[in-house]
Amino acid sequence: MLGERGVTDGSLRQIALAAGFSPAAIYLFFDNKQHLLYETLARRGFELNAVLRAVADTDQDPLAKLHQIIDDSVAFFEQRPHFRQLLRHLGGGTTIVGPILAEYSHNSENHFDEAMTTLAGIVRAGQLTADIRDGNPRTIAHLYSVLVNEHVLLGAGGTDGPGPLTTEEFHAFVEGALLKPRARLHRPSSFQS
Repeated sequence: MLGERGVTDGSLRQIALAAGFSPAAIYLFFDNKQHLLYETLARRGFELNAVLRAVADTDQDPLAKLHQIIDDSVAFFEQRPHFRQLLRHLGGGTTIVGPILAEYSHNSENHFDEAMTTLAGIVRAGQLTADIRDGNPRTIAHLYSVLVNEHVLLGAGGTDGPGPLTTEEFHAFVEGALLKPRARLHRPSSFQS
């Protein structure tokens, strides 16, 4: 409901009715709409981190892991289109929901920190094999995550923007950004379509 109508226009009453609860009963689980929103973000953050950890634990080379994370992230959000829409609404309304969610966000930083730690570990491993460009691994991981997030959100449809790149175009773009310049001359692409 929040994904369809947005955070401002969606109501806890509408959510309760859509979920088959009475409006009064939903207050047994959530204090208010912001509490429900926080719990939704926390749960999905935990699920997405599990996806990242699963890829990080594979035997693939680091660049291949980062390509796999792109594909798995796209699949994650395609399976949860309302959540992707919700994130698009939040991105456009952070000045409205940000201060309100601060009350509930005591654990939200943990999900982001865990994701960045996982990604930075993959980046660092790629730097050690001289495949991924030099630089602070956490900063590179953060920039990579921003690219992946924006790619996923552009694919949400209903945007007035330019739309997403194709999967192949996006993989090539990310590989161009991550690959150590001299490694480009000696290494075939890690992305296999």
